[in-house]
Amino acid sequence: MTIGKNILGQTRPGLEAAIADAGALWTGQQGLTAMHRSWAFFDDMQRDLNWRVDTLKQMVPNAGNGLLSGLLTFNSETEAARQGKADAASIAEALRQHEIMNSAESWDKVTAATGATRKKLSDPAYAASLLAALGPDKFRKLFIQWMKNSRYATDKGPSPNLIQKGRETLGPLAQAYANAERAGRLGEVWRDKFMETTPPGVLTALVAMSKPSPRLLNQIALRVLGRPLKADLPTSENWNLNILVDAYDADPQAVQTLLAENKDAAGWLLHPQRVRMSGIRGFEEKLAGVLDKALKPGVGDDTVRERAWLNIISSMGAANSPWIGGQWGTFHDSPVSETLAKNVGPYLDELARGQAKRDNPDLKEVHPRPPWDSLDPDVASRFMGGLMQDKDAAKTLLKAAQDYALTLDIGRFRPFGDEKMQDEYTKREALAGAAANLLLSGSAYAEWSDDEYADFVATVVTLPIDWLSNKFWPIQSATAATARDAGLDASKDSIKEMIKDYLDKKTPGTASVLADELVKKLAAWVNESLEEHNQKPLTPSQRNQTEMALRGRLYDALKKALEARGG
Repeated sequence: MTIGKNILGQTRPGLEAAIADAGALWTGQQGLTAMHRSWAFFDDMQRDLNWRVDTLKQMVPNAGNGLLSGLLTFNSETEAARQGKADAASIAEALRQHEIMNSAESWDKVTAATGATRKKLSDPAYAASLLAALGPDKFRKLFIQWMKNSRYATDKGPSPNLIQKGRETLGPLAQAYANAERAGRLGEVWRDKFMETTPPGVLTALVAMSKPSPRLLNQIALRVLGRPLKADLPTSENWNLNILVDAYDADPQAVQTLLAENKDAAGWLLHPQRVRMSGIRGFEEKLAGVLDKALKPGVGDDTVRERAWLNIISSMGAANSPWIGGQWGTFHDSPVSETLAKNVGPYLDELARGQAKRDNPDLKEVHPRPPWDSLDPDVASRFMGGLMQDKDAAKTLLKAAQDYALTLDIGRFRPFGDEKMQDEYTKREALAGAAANLLLSGSAYAEWSDDEYADFVATVVTLPIDWLSNKFWPIQSATAATARDAGLDASKDSIKEMIKDYLDKKTPGTASVLADELVKKLAAWVNESLEEHNQKPLTPSQRNQTEMALRGRLYDALKKALEARGG
């Protein structure tokens, strides 16, 4: 139909001119009329087919673009629109009578009028006509009255029990709104202005009592979440949040899109005050489950999921972030932090590259790619620190960093050899050190005991040595390899004791002095291990080069972490 209309549209001006020139004696009295009827046929049939397809898609909303079948309620779009207008008049009259009588009986007549629409709602032309005739003001007034009848505040949203009852009364109107929006048939007055002037509880009631499109769901979510935090103070359960999270649980890719397309959405949805003060039992666990569905590797479009992660990290790691040392402590013993830590692993490479870019501005091969190159490395550090307030999340991040180190496969390259091998080694060692740097920077925000903190830092600062220790020389003997690993463990214990002594004020040195001693100790361990295993030791210049590399990767982050922890 579209192709036919286009062809006729292109030839129509010329045909009209030719018919006019020829005159009625040649073309007959109906020359122009016949052509106009041809145009009308294409136009009417196209509109009719679009209506039928839209209606079938509403009847089978999850069938995609395959073969659909069903029985249409109306014979034509015109008939559907006419009936929608008539039913809206019945609802409006019942509402007018209720405003006069204000009785249970008058309200029952209102709900009887809305219930009469139930079997016709699959037709989007009917739904759009019903809404257009009723108008947003009367539509909004119906839902506000319904919530007032049940003594629920329109700002906090309806409870599950009220939603269940509402499906039997005003549910058809909610479905009409969702169906008309999904088919692209809502008028302009129902878009931005309706969202801005409708109480949040009414909007979430529409979500709970229908199957909104991802576009509509996210539009309502931004309206609800974008309000000031004080609007969600815990005077009662915040059912708005619960309804949104339930809807996203059924459509996790919608929340992925929300987080990717709006840079503020992550901060609004995950704000500690909202999460911890919702008043809904088990809400934090439910939110964590939704985030897991939306953010785990392989879900949805890779680029959309990546942008969602970037916005999450940017929001949570921002300066003066409420997730860092705030009174709410969202990520202390939190399933949210554990979920984020579990799924951020695939992006550790880009986060490490951000650290490497700051420390190695000229080594462009290790710099992050767009859009990660726009992320401030300090923001990434604060994000990691927020997660590390949860001990289980910290362990997960450490394991992810260790796994990341294995993918670098530094052992295929020696630090001292031909130029190509040295270049490759330098790049990989820079990334390994940057990953350790990222964890060290984040550890400054972790709320651990001194013993736990010392153990974590000792593990992190020896990660580069873990990666290097069995790479300078091949150890075929299992016994020798075990001895080497035991030596590294002893070195970790020694480093841990040095850190604990510093934190316990048993040593007079500053954080700068201790960081310097730790770097020297790590470099010395490499050479000592070579000698213990009968390998060729490093020359003085090579030993100095190794120490300088470790110092460049670890010293600043280690010094800052120790200062933040020990003063």
